[in-house]
Amino acid sequence: MSPRRKDPELADRRREALIKAGYAEIIEKGIQALTIDCVVARAESSKGGALYYFHTKEDLLFAVLEWLLAEMSKALDDIAEGGGSPRARLAAELQVLFHSTEVNRKFYLVLFDFLTLAGRSERFRRLVAGFFEDCMRRDARIVEEGVKRGEFRRVSSATAAATLRALVDGYCLQWLMNPEEPPIDLYRDRCREVLGAFLLR
Repeated sequence: MSPRRKDPELADRRREALIKAGYAEIIEKGIQALTIDCVVARAESSKGGALYYFHTKEDLLFAVLEWLLAEMSKALDDIAEGGGSPRARLAAELQVLFHSTEVNRKFYLVLFDFLTLAGRSERFRRLVAGFFEDCMRRDARIVEEGVKRGEFRRVSSATAAATLRALVDGYCLQWLMNPEEPPIDLYRDRCREVLGAFLLR
């Protein structure tokens, strides 16, 4: 009798289902309350199956963060590599980064949980730092192109990229913490105004 062949696509689907279930659990309960058992129940998997992919809770958390940042990076890469002027691409990026109340609330609740973890774990810190570095490299290339084409004033592309990242995360934090729950568009427009003043004056 020949040994059973593994189906890599099925394995990938099962692993992704566990990751997405982990993400959903963190949105609802936070990192501290997440358990492998809860993730298994939500994914309709088995504990043995979960432990095959993720030996520890930390491994599962790392996979959730890796998946979340990869999804965001893909969306931003699509914009950066798409058509349109540098100015139009930055505007499109802000639309994605200030997507909607529901999407942003989920993303930043989870991200801020992970930032606490990253402050104490070198493994998580490297992953988050890599994401921010990729964001800034991507934005620096767009700004450099805009400067060359005369769309932006002559600025340091590295400074502009770091400024954009700080504005986005800072405004999203202010929005998330505002008890009056203002529309996220207000913060997107503030970000656009400050960035425009920096790049266009």
